[in-house]
Amino acid sequence: MRKVKIAEIIARDWIGLEIEVIGSPNEFEIGIKGEVVDETEKTFRIMTEKGLKVVAKKGRRFRVNYGGKMLSIEGELTAFKPEERIMRGLILIKKSKGVVI
Repeated sequence: MRKVKIAEIIARDWIGLEIEVIGSPNEFEIGIKGEVVDETEKTFRIMTEKGLKVVAKKGRRFRVNYGGKMLSIEGELTAFKPEERIMRGLILIKKSKGVVI
């Protein structure tokens, strides 16, 4: 099976991904899971079975279902405007392949 690099998940649009909060300073956020329906620089909007939840990115840890694999991602890695995060991820991917940009 192919290994997934962190840069690969950072470089993609998160809308539509299934995520779960697995670490948070707010104990009531742990266990929130569902589909990302929107994202800002500082938050994910997650549609859960109980409705829409807004969860901050910083200080949280997320479990993400990506390509059939469950990945654990620190929220700080995603705490950028979506377009900036995608560009940062693409830069990391190119650097890891030896491509200079």
